[in-house]
Amino acid sequence: MSVVVDLHQRLAIVLILLGLVGCGWTFIGLRRHGGTPAGVRAMLLLTEGLALLQGLFGITLYSSGLRPANLLLHTMYGVVSVLVLPVAYLLSGRASRRGEAYYIGLGSLLLAGVAFRALAVGAR
Repeated sequence: MSVVVDLHQRLAIVLILLGLVGCGWTFIGLRRHGGTPAGVRAMLLLTEGLALLQGLFGITLYSSGLRPANLLLHTMYGVVSVLVLPVAYLLSGRASRRGEAYYIGLGSLLLAGVAFRALAVGAR
């Protein structure tokens, strides 16, 4: 089970980095082109898939009897990390090109922050 714990922790770091890269890439694209670069969407779709995989690892650890230091907060951060990008995409669909970039960029930054907090709360 220690392999799953290691994967769960390392995947949290990957989610933090991908969230920061997505935020930076979006805001650079906003500055240069006035909108969200096309590659950001593909990267964030991959990031969402990894967030779902992260949740499956967490459920596996929970069902095997391993619990984070603060179960309630860790679970809340986990659920938010899975929902933040779909909500950002949903909100960005109603916005202007510039507004879309803000939603996607801030959603990516929020994902990085929430994944960081989940990692910090889950450590024993």
